[in-house]
Amino acid sequence: MYAVKVLHGYIGKDGQRTRDKNRVRLFPTKNYAEKFADKIGGRVKMIG
Repeated sequence: MYAVKVLHGYIGKDGQRTRDKNRVRLFPTKNYAEKFADKIGGRVKMIG
Protein backbone atom coordinates (compact mmCIF):
# COMPACT_ATOMS: atom_id res chain seq x y z
CA MET A 1 0.00 0.00 0.00
CA TYR A 2 1.15 3.54 -0.74
CA ALA A 3 0.43 6.92 0.83
CA VAL A 4 1.02 10.48 -0.36
CA LYS A 5 3.37 12.48 1.86
CA VAL A 6 3.27 16.29 2.02
CA LEU A 7 5.37 18.58 4.23
CA HIS A 8 5.45 16.97 7.70
CA GLY A 9 2.50 14.63 7.28
CA TYR A 10 0.34 12.57 4.98
CA ILE A 11 -2.91 13.09 3.11
CA GLY A 12 -5.69 11.68 5.28
CA LYS A 13 -8.95 9.98 4.31
CA ASP A 14 -10.74 13.34 4.59
CA GLY A 15 -8.29 15.01 2.17
CA GLN A 16 -6.56 17.07 4.85
CA ARG A 17 -2.95 16.81 6.02
CA THR A 18 -2.52 14.52 9.03
CA ARG A 19 0.41 13.21 11.04
CA ASP A 20 -1.56 10.18 12.26
CA LYS A 21 -0.54 7.15 10.17
CA ASN A 22 -3.77 5.35 11.14
CA ARG A 23 -5.93 7.88 9.24
CA VAL A 24 -3.88 7.93 6.01
CA ARG A 25 -5.52 7.59 2.61
CA LEU A 26 -4.04 4.42 1.07
CA PHE A 27 -3.59 3.63 -2.61
CA PRO A 28 -3.35 0.00 -3.81
CA THR A 29 -0.71 0.68 -6.48
CA LYS A 30 2.17 3.09 -6.80
CA ASN A 31 0.84 4.33 -10.14
CA TYR A 32 -2.41 5.64 -8.60
CA ALA A 33 -0.52 7.27 -5.75
CA GLU A 34 1.95 8.96 -8.13
CA LYS A 35 -0.85 10.42 -10.24
CA PHE A 36 -2.48 11.91 -7.14
CA ALA A 37 0.84 13.15 -5.76
CA ASP A 38 1.66 14.91 -9.04
CA LYS A 39 -1.63 16.82 -8.86
CA ILE A 40 -1.11 18.10 -5.33
CA GLY A 41 2.67 18.39 -5.21
CA GLY A 42 3.42 15.55 -2.82
CA ARG A 43 5.53 12.44 -2.96
CA VAL A 44 4.76 8.74 -2.65
CA LYS A 45 5.82 6.61 0.30
CA MET A 46 5.31 2.88 0.79
CA ILE A 47 3.37 2.06 3.95
CA GLY A 48 3.63 -1.40 5.54
